[in-house]
Amino acid sequence: MKKLLLALLLIPILAFAWEPTKPITVIVGFAPGSGNELAFRQVSSIVQKNNPKVNFIVENKPGADAVIAQNYMLTVPADGYTVSVPSHMSLFVTNDIWQKDVKKFKWDTFTNVATLGKSPLVLVVNSRSPVDTPEMFKGLVKMGYRPVNIAIGGGAHQMAYEYIMNQVGSNDQVQMIKYQGPLQAVTAVAGDQTEFGIMPIAVARPLIEAGKVKVIGLTTDKKLDNYPLLNQAFPGIEVYAGWMVSLPPNTPQDIIDWYQKEFSLAIKSQEYRQWAKQNQILVVDNELSPAGTLNYGKKLRSTFTSIINNNNLSK
Repeated sequence: MKKLLLALLLIPILAFAWEPTKPITVIVGFAPGSGNELAFRQVSSIVQKNNPKVNFIVENKPGADAVIAQNYMLTVPADGYTVSVPSHMSLFVTNDIWQKDVKKFKWDTFTNVATLGKSPLVLVVNSRSPVDTPEMFKGLVKMGYRPVNIAIGGGAHQMAYEYIMNQVGSNDQVQMIKYQGPLQAVTAVAGDQTEFGIMPIAVARPLIEAGKVKVIGLTTDKKLDNYPLLNQAFPGIEVYAGWMVSLPPNTPQDIIDWYQKEFSLAIKSQEYRQWAKQNQILVVDNELSPAGTLNYGKKLRSTFTSIINNNNLSK
């Protein structure tokens, strides 16, 4: 009898647990082809397999390093039917530096459900350029004997650029050119619009493999596919592009629970892990919850805002 009563008590809880009943709009703050979008599309396809009635519709809202998108997220209902895919570095750090006059949110305003993955950044160069090592690149930007253009498409990319320039010193011959996303930045390098570019290797990989751009080095201390590391020439550089699923402020807990459960399950799947490995994307298990992403945000702010304050990188 006691077991029957317990079962009956559980029925309303199960019946009223939230799950989506209509399409979900996914806001991506960059132009099509960003790592944010690539990772979300991959993991959401697994979520949809596990939940056949669920449908995600991606909507790109590029501008101001995703601030346009995140400002928009403040205006939507917290009903689970609009989510965004912000970048770690942009939301947690660089929006407070380079977009502080246009942003309407704080770094911890949103509920970030789970990290989709992190991609080391790569410095690439047009295939026809004679520069092909970190040391040659450092010598070029340090000496300043000719103009150098470097394409970027996001906040983490700009942070890596500023780190490099802080180590070599100011140089009027070096110019950073901003694009609406990393795919547009690497395409500019391949198309001779700029000589160099910085973007996630996950985005650049197809053009690297096609021989359209060459790898100068990665912004990590971890070896990947025998690519050179930029820390050979720029000691201490370690910058990643990371992406997460994010919900509006004041989203009810049952909605947060659904997203955390379904997305962490998909991210842990063999299908997603294999895709991540093929695309040089790191998956971090302790960031598959709101608390985990919040802790990582605190770590990023502690690491990079102190570097900026001490070295005036944003000037």
